[in-house]
Amino acid sequence: NANQTCGTLEEMLGSRMRLHVAMLENYELEIQGELEGELESEEVKSRLANDSRAKSEEHHTKMVRLISEEVAVVVRKHKARGAEWYNEDDGQYESAMKVAMQLKQM
Repeated sequence: NANQTCGTLEEMLGSRMRLHVAMLENYELEIQGELEGELESEEVKSRLANDSRAKSEEHHTKMVRLISEEVAVVVRKHKARGAEWYNEDDGQYESAMKVAMQLKQM
């Protein structure tokens, strides 16, 4: 009976982390999709057609790569935190949620 309760407590403590990391991973996918869409946008095509330097130096693809890498770093950092971190106090979880909202607004 105690073993069943421990497993349940561990699951409960890990649920905040799992939900948060899943949300960040979804945001990462959304951001990647939006960035890829921007690369194909008429605005980018027009800029590249009129700016040979930007096209040759691939500023647009470098920017997408840098943003994607920055988002991936944030997700990795949040995955690396133990479940305890998300449950120690509400201030830490609140700060994690603020980071998530900042990602969403990218």
